[in-house]
Amino acid sequence: MAEADYLTRLTVRRLAELNATRARVEALEARAVLAEEYEAERKKLALLQRLQDKYGGINPIFTMDAAIVITELREHLQAVYDADLLADSTLRAITMLHAVAYATRTMDRFSEPGKYAAEGNAGVLELGASTLAMFSTRAGSSAAFTESCSVPVLVKLLSPLYPPVVVVNIANAIGNLAEDLDIRLALRSGGGVGALVRLLRPDCESSVQAAAAGALSLLSARDIVVQDSVRYLGGIDLLVDLLVSADAYTAEAARYCLMSLRRGNTKNQAEVIASIRANTSVVRNVRRVDPELLRFEEGTPRVHVTSYTPVTSYTTPTKARLRPTTADSYRRPGDSSTMASALARSVSPGRYKSPLAAALSSTHTPSTNTRTSLEREFASASVTSPIDNDLLKRKHMIRYSSEELVALLQDLGFDKLDLRPVKVHHVAGVDLLDMTEDEMIVRLLLPRHKVRKLRALQRAVALYDRIATLPRQGRLSEVELRLFLANQGCSTLEVDKIIRLFRSLVHTDKLDFVTFWDFVTAYDWIAQAFRIYNIPV
Repeated sequence: MAEADYLTRLTVRRLAELNATRARVEALEARAVLAEEYEAERKKLALLQRLQDKYGGINPIFTMDAAIVITELREHLQAVYDADLLADSTLRAITMLHAVAYATRTMDRFSEPGKYAAEGNAGVLELGASTLAMFSTRAGSSAAFTESCSVPVLVKLLSPLYPPVVVVNIANAIGNLAEDLDIRLALRSGGGVGALVRLLRPDCESSVQAAAAGALSLLSARDIVVQDSVRYLGGIDLLVDLLVSADAYTAEAARYCLMSLRRGNTKNQAEVIASIRANTSVVRNVRRVDPELLRFEEGTPRVHVTSYTPVTSYTTPTKARLRPTTADSYRRPGDSSTMASALARSVSPGRYKSPLAAALSSTHTPSTNTRTSLEREFASASVTSPIDNDLLKRKHMIRYSSEELVALLQDLGFDKLDLRPVKVHHVAGVDLLDMTEDEMIVRLLLPRHKVRKLRALQRAVALYDRIATLPRQGRLSEVELRLFLANQGCSTLEVDKIIRLFRSLVHTDKLDFVTFWDFVTAYDWIAQAFRIYNIPV
């Protein structure tokens, strides 16, 4: 019994010692936490005291020396960086507001015409523009830009008078801030949309055009007023011109911008389609156009919408009345160019050079004998195009002779240098239909983009034969086209819509409806129309 009492007292004493040890450990941990919090608060107060001492004046005196301004801007950036290290949201917002406000005031002063020309001021503008573009990507930056009244300064810098790097950064900053309603309202009232449309003109660099198109894309995706403003200011025509730009990034930015302008806006949809059809550069490169740009949202395939408006009855501005309504309007006239223009095209940069053109371009001063022989060779290679011959138009390509095939290819945009191998090798229509892509490159000496046009011609002939009821027939009737569309699963209403669209895109008549020649020359438009209604081509 005594032994049991002894063990009980010993256990109680040990438990009391453990409780005391735990209390001391908890007290040490609490003191450590308090010390860490005190140190963090001390750093915050020290940072705020530095800012207060340096920028606490009500009316600060600004200097125009570029080196001093750059140093002060870097100090602001360092303050923002320190706030990020402390992970304090309030301090981060305060330092970012100070940095945005200082950068805005500095760019406003240095962008004046009399001060911009001074030495070193261009570097200040570039640093300030990149700073604003960087801050525009941060969370909560729209409040800092709104409070510091940065939008008027941003709109002023959207001008081709300033360096392209400055304009690109400013346009990127506007695009990043497009989600904020107050920013959009300030841009709309301050002329920001018009300034961005001005940057789409051909006299601006491609990087500036791409940045402006990207900013307009982000703005118009969130604001229908911006969509209408771009249309009123003529921005759609400028964006359509950029679709075939040599710079792939600019063309892609223009495509995204047109898609944003079309979204939910039927007037913009009609304007985009009319502008594409009226632009000869785009028509020549129609395969670079996104099929979605040629589609009405209200006329979605397989959806019966009673308010569908045919393509021939747009409600577009007055200038659209002069635009062509058939594919015949886009055909190139007969090539009557002289020897000089033919040689200029053959040696132009970016084009495939034949051996003849390469030999000519390697000589800086060609002799009179060489020029005379070349003129004689081109004259012998020229062909009088029988485009106006109704019998040839109703003839299937498989029955074409070499001269008739040259006439067809000339109407499709091939020049005399491209057609010379066709005449030399006596390539007939049946030969061209059986050629592979490698054979076209080797035998006809054509560049890749011309080979793609020949492959498209082969697809056009294949689609024509699918619609025709007899092999090698030279024309299609409306009944044959209606039967083909019905076999593809189209309803009666959809067949009528496609026929009306087909008549607006292809030259037709009451007698033959459409000939083989008119069908293959307008194949790009026919393929686009069929894709709208999910008809395989």
